[in-house]
Amino acid sequence: MNEAHIVNPEGLLPRGMSDFAKMVQQKRCFVDKSLLIQEILYCDDDVVLLTRPRRFGKTINLSMLRYFFETLSHDSTDSTGQSRLFDGLLIAQDQQALQHQGKYPVISLTFKDIKATSWPEAYKDLCSVIGKEIDRHPECKQFDIAGFGDEERRQWTRILSPDQAEQSDWKNALQLLCKLLTLHHKQSVWLCLDEYDTPIHQAYMQSQQDKSDIRNQGSYYSQMITFMRALFGRALKGNDPFLHKAVITGILRVAKEDIFSDLNNLGVYGVMDDRFARFFGFTPAEVQQLLQQRQLQHTLTAVSQWYDGYLFGEDRPVTIYNPWSVVSYVANPTRHPKEYWVNTGSTGLIEHLVDKSSTWDKQAIETLLRGQTIERDVADNLPLRELQKFGEGLWSIVLTSGYVTAVDTIQGVIGKQATLRVPNQEVHIAFQRMVKSWLKEIPSNALPEMLQALLAGNTNTFSQKLNTLLLCNLSFYDTAASENSYHLFILGLLSHLSGNYKVRSNRESGLGRPDLLLIPMVQDARLPGIVMEFKIADAEDQLQQAAHTALQQIEQKKYAAEFQDYPPPRIIRLGIAFCNKKAAVASACKTSNSNPKT
Repeated sequence: MNEAHIVNPEGLLPRGMSDFAKMVQQKRCFVDKSLLIQEILYCDDDVVLLTRPRRFGKTINLSMLRYFFETLSHDSTDSTGQSRLFDGLLIAQDQQALQHQGKYPVISLTFKDIKATSWPEAYKDLCSVIGKEIDRHPECKQFDIAGFGDEERRQWTRILSPDQAEQSDWKNALQLLCKLLTLHHKQSVWLCLDEYDTPIHQAYMQSQQDKSDIRNQGSYYSQMITFMRALFGRALKGNDPFLHKAVITGILRVAKEDIFSDLNNLGVYGVMDDRFARFFGFTPAEVQQLLQQRQLQHTLTAVSQWYDGYLFGEDRPVTIYNPWSVVSYVANPTRHPKEYWVNTGSTGLIEHLVDKSSTWDKQAIETLLRGQTIERDVADNLPLRELQKFGEGLWSIVLTSGYVTAVDTIQGVIGKQATLRVPNQEVHIAFQRMVKSWLKEIPSNALPEMLQALLAGNTNTFSQKLNTLLLCNLSFYDTAASENSYHLFILGLLSHLSGNYKVRSNRESGLGRPDLLLIPMVQDARLPGIVMEFKIADAEDQLQQAAHTALQQIEQKKYAAEFQDYPPPRIIRLGIAFCNKKAAVASACKTSNSNPKT
């Protein structure tokens, strides 16, 4: 069976759409992921938790599940055409799966928009989300609730009048709704919970911002955890007569002891699990077919460099493209790809953890920016409240959030050890921006003046402004480590040029690997090619000598060879030496019509 199937290839693309029925009915162009239904049906787990990065198709996939399994309204009409939504899709070829179509009541909730700054506000939003789903099932208000105990009747009556309901009532709301729907339809319920962890993530970040102790029972985070544990636990555990199966999505797996306490029927499938790997994001075959059908096959190399590179699964990893960015690019193709996904969400949790992490971990990010891999312990069940106590906490979050991908894993002493790398150019830029955010005290004019001097080949001004920035932004603790700290610092400064330059770090050129190459993305007389080599001087009076040694290395190893095929109007060579908070710069500039000059 050909699993690369593009539906309505001439239609508008569904960027930002979250309702599967509308996408089909409006004849949008989309990648057919309907075989996810088959995989979910034949999965033995009663509760399936799927964790993936944001914008990788979680919400639209859960919407698809809802429309497939949900029974038609009780008047037996199909005015929305729900029964025809899957005609022509891959799942329509599975006759056994089709026996389940339209046979179940479905409860479908999304928590993706619950981002309140306090518990009272978040609690109100949670009750509203649950209440709207109850309203979607009018049959729960129109029949005698036989089979309910007296207390259940009283609780449900209060829930139907929200001003009378207490928090203990809302904690039971999903369990009661499951029971009501089962009694009415004579069929147990499918439960779909989208982005379950967004409110928890928000509560954690707000508590960090407010500097409150998240272990305190009265804190925003603790109250959120207590409510969600009860809401999910009561609906998912011991609810067998009324719950057929539950599918839950999120970005992070909040530790079992926090939310899914004692839930033995839970199957967790994250980015390192083989099962479900191809259903979130686009496979190479899907991207190639999409580009071909939109007459964009000539952009495949660029699209791959910018948006490919994820590996989902461990034993049989699947190469995955970022679906949000691919769709965004195909909807409005430009000469040069640009960032889409990195601009759609906050990196606040990652930046918070990095800011609290050791210089060693910041050096690991610099290693990633140089296109190299790092090895780190990762785990999928760390509670948020303990993240800063565990070294694997940072890298587990970075991995599950989509900012690195695992190219290999081995079983370690306490969990998995993963070989991590940055997946593509778009995420590389996100890391550059994160590095830039560490430069907190840059004088207002120093950075633009330094970059202007760099592009003009004005070595004296460049050196002066670089020394100003070093003095303001590097501590002796940072600089004592190694050349890596300076390399990371310069990368952060140069991220401001990413719109016009490809920044290559430690890539082969000539007879070796220059520290940095800045390659103009367009032919422009104002944009020179730039080669940088760094050295560490043992003492400040040796800075000039070390800088000239670095410049000689550029010449001797022909580091500028990268520019031979597409030579820029000028090539600036910079040898830069560092010692504590000082730097010295030696330079040479060559144009096509002149000899090198120093």
